[in-house]
Amino acid sequence: MDKLTILNNALLATGNNTINVLNDPSDEYRVANQAFDRAVRFLTARHTWPFATTTELLVRVADADNKSRRFSKNGFRLPINTLHVKEVYRDTVIMTDYEIMGDVLSCPYDSGIYAVVVKAPADAAWHPMAEEVLTRYVEAGCLRGLNEDFTEATRRENSAEVLLTEARPAVDQQNPARNIYKSKVAAARRTRRV
Repeated sequence: MDKLTILNNALLATGNNTINVLNDPSDEYRVANQAFDRAVRFLTARHTWPFATTTELLVRVADADNKSRRFSKNGFRLPINTLHVKEVYRDTVIMTDYEIMGDVLSCPYDSGIYAVVVKAPADAAWHPMAEEVLTRYVEAGCLRGLNEDFTEATRRENSAEVLLTEARPAVDQQNPARNIYKSKVAAARRTRRV
């Protein structure tokens, strides 16, 4: 994904002048850039996109930085720019006994803690469908801020929402479906007894 291309596509689609460089002093850049930044944070926080998800080993924090009363001895700093924690592991075993306060994750273990986190993705990593959704949100921002056409801006946002409902499952198909909880009782019921 190229930020300048997305800004210019949105500006062209809304009948505004394009820009030549990022950080252009024009009103077009100021409005489009603000809409872009808002849309990126919104889209990456709204859905767990595979291209925005990463697994990272967490680093311990000093006990003074750990505000947890349950796990006051074992605090770990979440990665910078984490928008959402999806899962926590101790080595390769998924954990359910932890607490997050601010940017510190506390748990009963003292090492080997990994977190699957959603972060703002690198520019080049966006899926084409997610990129189109992003462009439509920027178009809506341009229509509001530059054209003052609130009705058309609402239509573009609705168009982005419809495309988002199509894009999420298409992007998620890259990973196999899985059950969060596998019930032994349900598995026994599905098994034919002889």
